[in-house]
Amino acid sequence: MLTKHENTASFMAAAYGEMMGRPGVCLSTLGPGATNMATGVAHAYLDRSPVLAITGQLSTSRLLRIPHQRLDLKEFYRPITKWSARARAEGFADLMTQAISIATAPRQGPVHLEFTSDVAKQPALEGEIPPPPESPYQAVTGEQQIAEAISLVDRARAPAILAGLGALRSSRQVRVLAERLQAPVVTTPKAKGVFPEDHPLWAGVVEMAGDKVVFELLATADLLIAVGFDVVELDKAWILDVPILHIDAIPDAEGFYPITLELTGDIKTLVAGFAWGVGGAKRWPLATLADHRARLRESITPPGGNFPAYRLLETLRRLVPREAVITCDTGAHKMLAGQLWLTYEPGTFLVSNGLSSMGYAFPTAMVAKLVYPPRPVVALVGDGGFSMYLGELETAVRLQLPLVIVVFVDGCLSLVRMGQERKGYPPVGTSFQNPDFIQVVRAFGADGGVVESAEECEAAVGRAFASKGPFVIEAHINPSAYRLNLAPSEPPPRS
Repeated sequence: MLTKHENTASFMAAAYGEMMGRPGVCLSTLGPGATNMATGVAHAYLDRSPVLAITGQLSTSRLLRIPHQRLDLKEFYRPITKWSARARAEGFADLMTQAISIATAPRQGPVHLEFTSDVAKQPALEGEIPPPPESPYQAVTGEQQIAEAISLVDRARAPAILAGLGALRSSRQVRVLAERLQAPVVTTPKAKGVFPEDHPLWAGVVEMAGDKVVFELLATADLLIAVGFDVVELDKAWILDVPILHIDAIPDAEGFYPITLELTGDIKTLVAGFAWGVGGAKRWPLATLADHRARLRESITPPGGNFPAYRLLETLRRLVPREAVITCDTGAHKMLAGQLWLTYEPGTFLVSNGLSSMGYAFPTAMVAKLVYPPRPVVALVGDGGFSMYLGELETAVRLQLPLVIVVFVDGCLSLVRMGQERKGYPPVGTSFQNPDFIQVVRAFGADGGVVESAEECEAAVGRAFASKGPFVIEAHINPSAYRLNLAPSEPPPRS
């Protein structure tokens, strides 16, 4: 599929890899095409998505003589990939096998292959491609460590569960463990849906608006069971003084937080292996958790204001079908959506959080519609992020993708502006003028409508889901609800 910009292609490849668990592939020419593609590849690297990024290159003979468009792409991509290599005709099947194996091994991520133009034309060696080698991290934890984990959990009075992106394919096992312990479950943004957010044990999302309240709850636990928790999603220092049982596919290398006990291997197998060995329910009254959720919502939905951003989100959540796939761009609206948008299945709330890149949601929504044609797909984007990728409306129209794009319009890079305000700086370089988005959308052959209230939003959503192509809802919101403390400034007291 041809995209208007190479970075769209790499975002789409990363989205495919995240949804399917096998590499998406993006292709660019040399020079600026290869550098344009880098942001989506970096996103795949930090958001743990398997990608095969292929770039062209000058022919082998010209690399030594012609400086025009000559960049060392192998070195350029090395810091943002798991592996970067130059393709050769000799042993090419083995090279491809190795590339795919590296991309899909824990933690998953992108691999870059550079093709010089002369090598690209050569025949590859014939022969069967051997199967990829086994992951080296599948059998690290033995029965003794699982027994120790069971004992650790049984001694705890009030354990809590923190599920990260590594748990996306282990949602059933996480739910069994939580219900057996009657323990609250908190997720990271990329793990939304691992635990259904209408469940009485759900307790919120870290790193999003209001997570001070979430951390205050976690501080009252006497054991934190971290399942697939990848610290790449955190942008703050660890603040909790709580013992941690760490369960992940690979050994902890970051040393980001103190671990009491570590289980390493296949997450699904490990959680299932000790979930039924632990004792009965712990002391987390459901009424306490219900009060916590009410306080969490109140902390990020202040009264007043004409059509605040959270009112738009709540209206959309009420109207959008439960099975819909949501893609959320980076911006101030992400901080609200990550907490307020109730998600019920893994892989149905997609967000860039390791890299936190603007421009992610629209390309990802296109892939979601291609992968899940029957499901409604809604992209939540800010006006700044949407303007970066307006040209891709042609791509969505050409591919005949009936998806809904909701643009949060406030004429400002609100997240950047809030950062300036918190530091006491005057706002600089954060405001801009938008085009008439609906005229632009219609010029591309799509459709849309403007909304300035919850009532207008209801009518627009009905039109959007009836559309046979892309439909843009230009929502003019009050950004006042963005101006909140999004994280605790100091560790909450333990009780």
